[in-house]
Amino acid sequence: MHGSVSAGVFAAWLALGALVLPSHASDAPISAPFEPGVISTAAAEVRLAISPDGRQMLWGSIGRDAPAEQQDIWERHRVGDGWSTPARVSFDTEAVEFDPAFSKDGKKVYFHSDRAGGFDGTDIYVVTRDPTSFAFGTPANAGPAINSKGDEWAPTPTRDGGLLFSSNGWGGRGKHDLFIARPGAARPTNLGPSINTADEDFDAALSPEEATLVFASGVMTDDKAATRLYVSRNEHGAWSPRQAIGLGCSDFVIGPSFDPTDDSMLAYSANCAGGRGRMDIHREHVPGPSHGSAAGPLAVHYPSPGARLACRRRC
Repeated sequence: MHGSVSAGVFAAWLALGALVLPSHASDAPISAPFEPGVISTAAAEVRLAISPDGRQMLWGSIGRDAPAEQQDIWERHRVGDGWSTPARVSFDTEAVEFDPAFSKDGKKVYFHSDRAGGFDGTDIYVVTRDPTSFAFGTPANAGPAINSKGDEWAPTPTRDGGLLFSSNGWGGRGKHDLFIARPGAARPTNLGPSINTADEDFDAALSPEEATLVFASGVMTDDKAATRLYVSRNEHGAWSPRQAIGLGCSDFVIGPSFDPTDDSMLAYSANCAGGRGRMDIHREHVPGPSHGSAAGPLAVHYPSPGARLACRRRC
């Protein structure tokens, strides 16, 4: 497993609330926690997933109605003109369930879990979903072309039936690397040195048109957690060299996701001053036209080498 951080260490960092760290200065407007008290609570909420029709939301929560390190998937859905009361999804167990993502047609949900019967560590699972009733089926392991004896995290489906995810069990450049599993392939393909480093690279998010990749990268060990968001463009079938994005006011920013109903909106998770809990979900309009195309770049931030200033205006 290349000395990579375990799911338990990841959860422990969030459970301890040790994430209010110095950050890179920003003059951008303040971003408040998303749906405070409903989605963003005193627990740690990570990786918002919105269904293609915008009628259901899923997210990961650590310790919301459970022990401080327990990882669960929560949901709410449309009821008339309003929303249902947030609750754990029907397929949630006392095992790890985390990092939900809808398929492009909204008929499946992917997530990772360490429930019994897998290949070891945390595996990726898929469960059917009825877009009308919001009912879920019985989860199934995504199989040996995706899952290894290591940890697989944060699945992201693609339009052609493929799956982006992170793993520390398929080899690679460092700890968790980002991979893509193509339909029919016997094993996943590493996204390569434009994306992956010797650190932890994980939590891939694709824009609705699949021209933009945003992901988290950095260090997660027993005594340190420092990750940031990066962006890459699909240029002629290859991912461009990654660039840092100036989002989030702590030095631990994870869980990016695009809104399929509005590709100008990017969600992420961070622990910011004035927040609701150990880690809140934030949503922001990303500057720049045509976010779903390679021609419309996200705003990118290049901090100076010594820029470790306290959060001032971005949360």
